[in-house]
Amino acid sequence: MRPPSPGRLTAPATPERRLYEIDLLRFLAAIMVVLVHLSCGGRLGVTRIDYSDSVGRVGRYGYLGVDLFFMISGLVVFMSLWGRTPGAFVVSRVSRLYPAFWAGVTTTSLVLLSGAVTRPAPTLRDYLVNLTMFAQPLDVPVVEGVYWTLWAEWRFYFLLFAFSLIGITLGRTHVFLWGWLVATLLVEVLPLPYAVGHPIELVLQPVYSHYFIAGMALYLVHRSGFTANRAALLAVAYGNALHQGVQHAAERSRQLVPLQPAVVVAVITAFFLVMILVATGALARFGSRSWKPVGDLTYPLYLVHATVGYAVLNVFGSAVNRWLLLGCLVVGLCLLAWAMNRLVEVPLQPRLRRALTRILDHRSEWWHALARRWVTDRSGVAARRTATGQRPPGQKATPAVRLDEPTRTPGPRL
Repeated sequence: MRPPSPGRLTAPATPERRLYEIDLLRFLAAIMVVLVHLSCGGRLGVTRIDYSDSVGRVGRYGYLGVDLFFMISGLVVFMSLWGRTPGAFVVSRVSRLYPAFWAGVTTTSLVLLSGAVTRPAPTLRDYLVNLTMFAQPLDVPVVEGVYWTLWAEWRFYFLLFAFSLIGITLGRTHVFLWGWLVATLLVEVLPLPYAVGHPIELVLQPVYSHYFIAGMALYLVHRSGFTANRAALLAVAYGNALHQGVQHAAERSRQLVPLQPAVVVAVITAFFLVMILVATGALARFGSRSWKPVGDLTYPLYLVHATVGYAVLNVFGSAVNRWLLLGCLVVGLCLLAWAMNRLVEVPLQPRLRRALTRILDHRSEWWHALARRWVTDRSGVAARRTATGQRPPGQKATPAVRLDEPTRTPGPRL
């Protein structure tokens, strides 16, 4: 058997294993986001209780949990794409995201309709559009502010889907990552007009692309170790993450609560160091199957924590000790996330995956049947033309030979 060509998709240097450490990291990232919303709700004007001067002194940095989410997504989603067809990749993403999302949109909409949170309740149209997960690009108000990250995720998926259509190899992956990273840096420094810059930024996501890029590079490290190329990718992505992180912190300081740039730099640096340790296997001994149920809580917890949490703080804030209320609220939100996982995700995800796979297989069979029919029709036309003496279009006519007289062969000249 011929050996595989360099750079093609081949078996990894070491057997793939589930990175259980990432389950714990995802949950910690979700808790960071929960704390920033619950502790700063008073500053946002959505809760009557304000923890910003106590828990919020640490919790205000919890928004950086989204940065960790994006880096984890770069690694895990690219891992799920590697070796899969583009269609199978789409099926895996849709079946993974939508069941819990539908439950989250419904739960949040019902809470808003109750009037417990001072935000407009969604109309039926808004609710239905939100169920598509594309309310933001369709210019429809999202029922929950944190859903903006899902639109960012889908833009990342679209890029990976396009890349998979070209064909993923190790060499092409390096070119893809460097091209994306260099384009990000150019967009940041070039004074592009809005009509040009906005669609480019919509695709490249320069504010967060370095995290997706770093995650994908870390998957290559996980597969086959560090190289100078991958180390350079991570170094440039890290530098841009610090640049964007400090700029974003300055904007949040002006609009919400003061943030210390040194803390932001330290947190982002910790994210990169921990993810490098995960990719190289240095934290494998801390990985355990017991972390998987914790990781399963992450997505539903992220979807419902904000509006539900604000409502609970508003309804019970004057009747329950504020610290007891905060502790019980975090536990209650985790229990709600567990219920969403067990009652919605576990039963619906495999059913949706099977249904989408059947649709994909049916369309594939339809295309194959159409192609076979086209080939058969072309063969039939060619056969009829041969039988009737017709020539295919573009073929020159050859001199006809009369059958009622012998063919002549040139003889010697006299």
